[in-house]
Amino acid sequence: MTGRLIVSLWGLLLAGCVALGNADLAHEVTIAQIKVGETTKQEIAALLGEPTDQRSTELAGYSREWWHYRYAVSTINPLEYIFLYGFLINGIGLPDTRYDLHVFFDPNGTVTSLSRQTTSYDMGGPFSPLRVTSTAATAVGFAGRPGGPIRFEDKMEFRY
Repeated sequence: MTGRLIVSLWGLLLAGCVALGNADLAHEVTIAQIKVGETTKQEIAALLGEPTDQRSTELAGYSREWWHYRYAVSTINPLEYIFLYGFLINGIGLPDTRYDLHVFFDPNGTVTSLSRQTTSYDMGGPFSPLRVTSTAATAVGFAGRPGGPIRFEDKMEFRY
């Protein structure tokens, strides 16, 4: 009876979802509220809170600031860890999906560029290949440029 209880408790501990960081990064609606050339540092802080990382530099008398936000989520399937398969293939601590948001500010504290990268990790299995997919959507604003910021998207996929 005690052995079954211990196995059941381990199953409950391994099942579920583990997430670290700011969950708002996974929502398009939240990111769409950030406008290059309009949104300020105060509005970003109110929307997303304190950044994971924060850097600033001074160049030719002008200060530039960069904020980085991160969110990683993993869904754990306890069946994968029976017979140690999950530990050998999936490892420990690798997220299923990771979101990174980089926000750059001008000296006045207004967003000058924004980059959101989403990376999905599928570590494969005995009958499926490893696959990593990453998409980065970037918007860059230039002072005095008509038509708003320039937007582009980079996609990458790796299969093994």
